Amino acid sequence: MSIRTYIFALLTSFVLLIAVILSYQSARLFIGSFGMVIEDIMLQIGQEYPKNNQVEQTVLEYHVTTDWQKVPQPVRNYFPVIPKETEQLHSKFVDWAYIAPPKKIYSLLVLNRDGKQVFVSRFNESIHDEMAAEHKGDFVIDPMVIIILVGLSGIGVFVLVLLYVFKKIAVPVESLQVWGKQLTLSDLENKKPDFKFRELNELADIIHSNLASVAGSVQREQAFLSYASHELRTPIAVLRSNSALLEKVNPSPTDKEREIRDRIQRASLTMKSMTETLLWLSREGDIDMPIQDICLGELMQNSQAELRYLLAGKAVEVNICTDKTMVPIATVPTMIVLNNLVRNAFQHTQSGHVDILQRGNEVIINNAEHDAHEIADSKGELGFGLGMQLVEKLTTQFAWPFTVSQGPNGYHVTVNFKAK
Repeated sequence: MSIRTYIFALLTSFVLLIAVILSYQSARLFIGSFGMVIEDIMLQIGQEYPKNNQVEQTVLEYHVTTDWQKVPQPVRNYFPVIPKETEQLHSKFVDWAYIAPPKKIYSLLVLNRDGKQVFVSRFNESIHDEMAAEHKGDFVIDPMVIIILVGLSGIGVFVLVLLYVFKKIAVPVESLQVWGKQLTLSDLENKKPDFKFRELNELADIIHSNLASVAGSVQREQAFLSYASHELRTPIAVLRSNSALLEKVNPSPTDKEREIRDRIQRASLTMKSMTETLLWLSREGDIDMPIQDICLGELMQNSQAELRYLLAGKAVEVNICTDKTMVPIATVPTMIVLNNLVRNAFQHTQSGHVDILQRGNEVIINNAEHDAHEIADSKGELGFGLGMQLVEKLTTQFAWPFTVSQGPNGYHVTVNFKAK
C-alpha cells in the first residue's frame, strides 16, 4: 500500500467517524429538544388543568384528567399501568424508521398536584395523512434526513479538498520517485528538476549527492584497479621471463635452488592471475571479445595442471575427465573463469578429492573434504573475494549459466559456456 492510499484511507475514515458521531449527536439533540419542549408544555398543562373541579379537560390537543380510567384508551393500550416516574415524559413511537416520521405516537406524563395524580396525554394515529394534507403533495425532507445529508455533504467536501491537497503534494512526490528511480551516473551533470516543495528538493539534493559520491568512489576504484593491473604486468612479465631464462642458463640446479625457483614460478603465476582479475574487475559494460572455436577440455586440462602447485603437501586426489568438443567462446574470459574455479577448489580442499568433469560446453567441479572440521559453513567462503567476484561478473556478462551449491562434504559448481 502506498503512503498516499494509506493517508487518504486513514483521514477519510477518521472524518467519516467524526461525521457519524456528530450526526448521531445532532439527531439525539434534536429529538431530545423536541421531547423537552413537549414535556415542558405537558407539565404546565398538568399544573393548571383540569380546572373548576373538573375530572378531565382537553387543552391544545392534550387530554388532562385526574382519573386514570379517563385517559384515552389508545394511550392506555400502550401504557397499561401507571408509570412510576412522575413529571417525566413517556412516549411510544410506532413504525418509526428514524429517517422518517413515525406512523403513530403516544405520549403520557404523570404528575402529583394537591395530593392527586394528574394524567396528561396525547396521541396521534394519522401522522402521515396529516403531513400529506398539510403539504398537499409537496416534497418534504425529514429533519433526520437533513442531518444525514449535511453529514454526507461535509464528508464529500472533505474528500474533495483532500484529493486536491493530495494532487498538489502527491504529484511532486511521485515525480521525485520517478526521477530517483531513473537517475543514472550519466544524468548527474543534468540540472535537477524543481519538485515545488523545499523538503522534496532537499531530498533530491541528498539523492543526487549520494549517487555522485558513490559514482566518484566507483570511478576511483575502477581507476585504481586499472592502473594497478597495468603497472603490475610489466614486473610480472620481467619476473617470469627471467625465471625462464634462469632455467636455460642452469637447467640442473641443486635441490635447494630448484625449490626456490619453483616458489618464484608459483608466485609469478599467482601474481599473473591476480593481475588479470584486477584488470577484468576494472572493466565496465559489454566488452567485445573475439569468439573462437576452442577445445574446452584442453583449456580445462591446462588450467588444473598449472594450478597443481596449490595441492603441494595436501592429501588431495584430482579426478579429471574431458572431451575434445570444440566450443565457440571467448578464450580469455573462459580461461579466467576456469582458473578461478579450479584455484578455489584446490585452495579449499585440505584432505579429500576434487572431481573435474567437462562435457561439451559444460564444466562441473566438485570438491569433497574428508575432514568435516575443514568444511566451510557457508558458500560465501567458497572464494576469496576478487576471484569469485570476477567469476560472477564474467558469467553474468557473457550469459553463462553459473550455479554454486553446498553439499554435505564440499561444494558443487556448474558453468555452461554456451554461446551468448
